[in-house]
Order: sequence, then C-alpha cells, then structure tokens
Amino acid sequence: MEASPLPPPPEHPVRPPHTSIAGEVALRLETADGESLEALGRLPSNTRRVVVLCHPHPLYGGTMHNAIIVAMAKALAEVSDDDVGTLRFNFRGVEGSSGRYTAGSGEKLDVIAAVDGLRNEMPNADVSIVGYSFGSWVGLRAAWEHPEVERVALVAPAVRIFRYGEGQECRRPLPTEVVVGDRDEFVAVHAARNLARYLGAQLHVIDGADHFFVGHRRTVAKMLLPFVAPDA
Repeated sequence: MEASPLPPPPEHPVRPPHTSIAGEVALRLETADGESLEALGRLPSNTRRVVVLCHPHPLYGGTMHNAIIVAMAKALAEVSDDDVGTLRFNFRGVEGSSGRYTAGSGEKLDVIAAVDGLRNEMPNADVSIVGYSFGSWVGLRAAWEHPEVERVALVAPAVRIFRYGEGQECRRPLPTEVVVGDRDEFVAVHAARNLARYLGAQLHVIDGADHFFVGHRRTVAKMLLPFVAPDA
C-alpha cells in the first residue's frame, strides 16, 4: 500500500508531550475489527460541525499530541464559539490504543470509527477531516468511503511515500484543500500541485516551511480554519 519503503523506524520513537485543551474529555472509540482507541473530544452540546484530526505516522512518534494536530485543535477551540467541536485520537498501537500498526488498512478503519462515533452521538453535526502526513493519506481514503464526511484537508501529504490515488473505485467528489511547505522533504510543490489537480482541491504553499512546519504551525491552522470550519 505504501509507494516506497520508509526507513527503518526507531526502536523507541520519541513521542511528543501530552497537551490538553480546555473543554476536552477522554473518550474511547471502538473499531469495526475490535480495536479500542483512546481519544480526546471537545464536543459542546450545540456543536454544528466536528473536525476529526488524524496524526502522523504511528511508527515515527506520531500521536494525537503532535504539534500540528494540537495547533489545529487549539485554533478551532479559540474561534468556534462552541459551534465547532474537535476529535483527536491515537491510531491503533499508539500509547493507550489497542492493536498494532497495519500499514494503513486498519488505520483507515480507525478514522471511520471516529466518524461513526461522532455521528452516533451528534447525528446532525457535519464532519470535516484534517490529516497530517500519514494521517492525510488514511484520512482521505476514509473520507472517500464514509458518506457522512463533508470535506477533508490534507496537510503535508507525503506523496513520495503513499499512493494517494489508491481506492479510486470508492472515490467521490469531496471539497478538499491541501497545504504544503515549499521545503517539504516528502512532497515537492509540483507533486502537491499534481495531487491537488487530481483531487480538484485548492493548494496552499507556505514559503520556508518543511514537512514539520516548525515556526509555521499556527499559520497552517489559521489557513485551514475557513475551510474546515466554515460555520465558525
């Protein structure tokens, strides 16, 4: 499923410190294949939209406490006035989530479980997905399959590693935006432009940013807010 092999993962990947956001509560998500995922949700009762946040690669230190994921969650909490909620979760095998890494197949089920859980609790809320790196790959595939996902944003889609055209049999028209840095090691701007054209997406390029967006994380969040949370 991966386009090219990744370098061997570190034996003990460095995980980011845990970051809490006011209003978040701990949740559990159950997947179709029996895994139990830990999650944090900020879900006010009058929420009209929920943004599902998908973290980067589980084998390389990715968790729901990743800096880009936290920046998005904080930005949404600051501007939404309780109209927009967030749900971030750990993929299977990460920290308190059961299971093990499955190269994208099981992780797609994890995203679908997050959307299903939201729709069960908040059937009238619209759902957006924001995925970062590996999370953009599985998030897009889950969005294509799940009819309740209304829009999706891809942050630093690693086209050198993952096949984003996969699953064309279930592909459906979906409002999409793509954000990349012009110094990203895993997606050149021309490749991101080709992906955006293929998806019918709008492309945003951040000058001076690499794959990790150091010094640009708030910029990424603010750039995506009008798209992923148009209700805010």
